[in-house]
Amino acid sequence: MVANPEERTLAVARLGSPRGLHGYLKVHSFSGEYGHILKLKEALLYPPQSASQQSSKPRKLKVRGFEEGDWGIAIAFIGFESPETARELVGMEIVVPREQACPLRDNEWYIGDLVGMDLVYQGTVMATVASVLDGGPDPLLEAQLPEDGRTVLVPFRNEFIGKVDTSAGSMELLVDWILS
Repeated sequence: MVANPEERTLAVARLGSPRGLHGYLKVHSFSGEYGHILKLKEALLYPPQSASQQSSKPRKLKVRGFEEGDWGIAIAFIGFESPETARELVGMEIVVPREQACPLRDNEWYIGDLVGMDLVYQGTVMATVASVLDGGPDPLLEAQLPEDGRTVLVPFRNEFIGKVDTSAGSMELLVDWILS
């Protein structure tokens, strides 16, 4: 999830391929939860950061409806009533105010809140989280080292990461050799 701390927004889902004949698009939730998305009356859509789409500007669209099934959910927007017109929105991310995002449980964080955090080992800042990548069973923190700017991948696992303090903008690094 991409966060925008200035606006207190979070990307919560990506729009997938058209489904059916009435402009519905599959929704791929970043959290795996869909209840918060089904409550949307309008959506702010951003092209993915790596997009080569025509417009890089966000689009604010009114939600026309949802379809639900064992396969997940699909969303339709006013003005995009056919698969051909809806295809223009494929790959865009749904961005919402933080309070409309999936609620966090204990030991859960928004990925956008982890980016920019310091990795601290025994009181010393060792690296900064540049990004968070999908890494199979566990996310990988792309840690940028301050002395030479190179990056290393740190599994976001209990063996390597201790306390995460979002208010301080830091997380405890339990072993320093992982940065070698």
